[in-house]
Amino acid sequence: MILKNSKNIFILNLTFLLVAGLALNSGCATSAGANTKKGAGIGALVGAGVGALIGSRTGKTGEGALLGAAAGGLFGTVAGNRLDKQAEELAAIAETRRTDEGIVTKLQGDILFSSGKHDLKQDAVMSLSQIGEIIRKYPEDRLRVIGHTDTDGSNDLNAKLSQQRADSVKKLLIRSGVPSEYIQTIGMGESQPVASNATADGKQLNRRVEIEITIDESAVPKKK
Repeated sequence: MILKNSKNIFILNLTFLLVAGLALNSGCATSAGANTKKGAGIGALVGAGVGALIGSRTGKTGEGALLGAAAGGLFGTVAGNRLDKQAEELAAIAETRRTDEGIVTKLQGDILFSSGKHDLKQDAVMSLSQIGEIIRKYPEDRLRVIGHTDTDGSNDLNAKLSQQRADSVKKLLIRSGVPSEYIQTIGMGESQPVASNATADGKQLNRRVEIEITIDESAVPKKK
């Protein structure tokens, strides 16, 4: 019994050393792949915990943790690679950045809408259709479309306008084939500026719509 427990402890220690190595490696990386490596480390850690829990029920805690870490790390790598690839595709159309949680694509409001309006401009329809076609290829995507305004006008008016603009973007994405149930819209009004509203340039930056993309882990295609 002592030997068996010692073996489990050894395997658990080995597992978490491997996980720590993945995490350290992700922290040193500076390219877009850093998020993929971080995802692999997190996936391994979660997988190790789940595997250990399942293994404890069969008396094989260590083996379960090691197998879980391997499976979780593989999932994290697959998911991260898909996010990296999607971010590159979206960056060809609009300002896009990769985050720890997923992807953020930002579109300036002046490009999308006329002043004070929420109907999409024709050029914006074309760009958003391209974005929708990319997102449609990744069924694991879950979207939050967030509208923002500058401080011109009342708080209530800006809150309403930002929500209407987010809804307009959602409708276009749905027309492009993105399932409606995967898209949430939020109107933030003027509450989250990214620049000063004291200048025209600052106001222009604050008038924007952001598409935040995260993933449903259960929907990520399995690597063959």
